Amino acid sequence: MADHRAAPALGAPAPAGSAEDVLSSNRRVSSPFMVTKMQREAAKAWDKFYKAHEDRFFKDRHWTDREFEELKADPPELIHGDAPVLLEVGCGVGNTVFPLLEKNPALRVHCCDFSLRAIELVKKHPQYTSERVHAFVYDLVQSRDHGEMARALAECAAWPPVSTLSLIFVMSAIPPDDQLPVLRALVQVLPIGATVVFRDYAHADLAQLRFHTRKDAQWSEPSLLSESHDWYRRGDDTMAYFFTRDEVQRLFDAVGGLEGEVEEVVKTRTNRRTGAVMERRFIQARLRRVA
Repeated sequence: MADHRAAPALGAPAPAGSAEDVLSSNRRVSSPFMVTKMQREAAKAWDKFYKAHEDRFFKDRHWTDREFEELKADPPELIHGDAPVLLEVGCGVGNTVFPLLEKNPALRVHCCDFSLRAIELVKKHPQYTSERVHAFVYDLVQSRDHGEMARALAECAAWPPVSTLSLIFVMSAIPPDDQLPVLRALVQVLPIGATVVFRDYAHADLAQLRFHTRKDAQWSEPSLLSESHDWYRRGDDTMAYFFTRDEVQRLFDAVGGLEGEVEEVVKTRTNRRTGAVMERRFIQARLRRVA
C-alpha cells in the first residue's frame, strides 16, 4: 500500500469548474458486491501491480526528512537517547526506506507490506541488510490485534524500541470502516514518547477530481465506492480514499493518547509548456504518543 497509482501526471490540466462542482457530478456508486470483492482481493491486486512494474513505477521519496524532522539524520529528540528506529507500514518496494537509510547511518527500519511480492523486492534491493532492515509481510486490515505486530517487532529483540511510525500514503488504501482499528492497533505497539508521522491525500485533490471527470461506461462498475465517503476504485482494482482534515483529526482523537497537529497542505505547480495549473492537496500530521 503506497502512493496513488491513479494520480494524474503532473502535466495533466486541472478539471474545469470549482472543485465542489466537479465532485458533485458523475456520482454513480459501485455495487456492494464489487466493494466486497475488492476488499477481499486487495492483496492480490497489489501483487499483480508489483509483478508488472517491480520497482520501476514509484520515485524514491527524498522529501520525507524535509517534511518531518523526526526522520532527519540528526533528529532533535529520541526516546531514552537510543538510536532511531522507524516502523514503516505499507512500505511498498522501499521508496521511503532506502533514501532514509542512505541519509542516516544510525537508522534501523522495520518495514512491512501486505504484498509478498513487494517485500521480496525490498529484500533484493542492493542496500538491504538484515542488520538495518527488518522487512516482513503484514496485512494491516486482517491483523487488527496489536500483539501480532508486537511479535513481529520482537524478532529484532536487540534493537531499541520504535521511535517513529510513518504512515505515508497508507491509510488511503484502507477501507473507511477499517481505518480506526488499524490505526489503534499500530499506535498500541509504540512506546510513550514515540512519534507518528502521517501524510495522505486530501479531499478535492487533483487525483480525486479526475475520478469525476472520467466518465464510466454505463455497463461498467463506477469508480465511486460509497455515497458517504470519498472512496474510489482505481483502474487496477486497488482503492483510494481522500481525507478531510477533520476526518484525520477525529481518527487520531478516537485512538487517544496522542498529541500533535493535523493540517492540510496545498501544493500548486504550473506546467511551463501548457500553462496548466495543478493543485495537489494532502493531509499531514505529526503526533507524539503521550499515554
